[in-house]
Amino acid sequence: MFDMFTECFSTSAVVLEIAIRMGLLVHQRKLRNETIEIIRQQHKMFGNSAAIRKVTARFHKLISVTLHALAACYMMTMMFELIPIVSPNPRKSNLPLPMYLPYMPHDVTPYWHLNYTFVTVMNFMCVVILVGIDGLLVLSILAAVHQIKLLKITIQELDIGAEQAELHRELVRIIQIHQRIQQFIYQLEQTHYIDLLVDFGLVCLILCMGLNVIADEVINAIWFFLFSVVFQLSLLCFSGNLLLIESDSLSSCVYSIDWHAMPVPEQKLLMVMIAHAQKPQVLRGIFMPLIMSSFLSVRS
Repeated sequence: MFDMFTECFSTSAVVLEIAIRMGLLVHQRKLRNETIEIIRQQHKMFGNSAAIRKVTARFHKLISVTLHALAACYMMTMMFELIPIVSPNPRKSNLPLPMYLPYMPHDVTPYWHLNYTFVTVMNFMCVVILVGIDGLLVLSILAAVHQIKLLKITIQELDIGAEQAELHRELVRIIQIHQRIQQFIYQLEQTHYIDLLVDFGLVCLILCMGLNVIADEVINAIWFFLFSVVFQLSLLCFSGNLLLIESDSLSSCVYSIDWHAMPVPEQKLLMVMIAHAQKPQVLRGIFMPLIMSSFLSVRS
């Protein structure tokens, strides 16, 4: 019964993850709504140059591909429902999971079909919920990366030869945009830090229990769960790593413009921005930063 226990425990951890993250979604709905509104209005902070339009179009394509890949990967867990058709397992009453509706016979028709429908519907609901929660998180992180890229373009397109008053206003606007981006990233961290803690903790638990199942029986449906949770964590860490890389190079981008040709007051403004951009932006899940090194440490 060990493989049945570990497999049921792994899938129960997924249910626990969904329950906790759904509770956080409801509890922090105000902050999440504010995040969505910032993403919708982010294009108003920047100009409408050709370079900005090109980067924005590329961002929309990246978001579309990422969300579709996320949904497709999570839908792979529905393969659990096809396993009984290909390889019935009497120990599970031919169900994809060792569970059934209470107080109902689960080994005779039509009750077997009711239990099969119950498990299938529950799995599909979990997939839809996780796609929505993780999709919003990935979208928010990539939106922050996109904002930093647009800020770099705005800095590079800065007209150094403009009148001092106009140059001063533009530099003040750039600094204000940078402060908004930092505030947006801070809001993301405050909204999702418990979410990331739950994600990291339960993914480690699912991987450990799933590997125990595979060690006993290599050909097992638990592979679909393991692949999905690994893809989930890798996608989040990869998005966080992009944020780290883009924010880390922002100060160099500011320094690379012809600041020496500016008046002294405007040079001081650039110094302020460089000082604020020295520290890279990293999302943290209480005990682990959301970067690729964290994913590699979990995998190992």
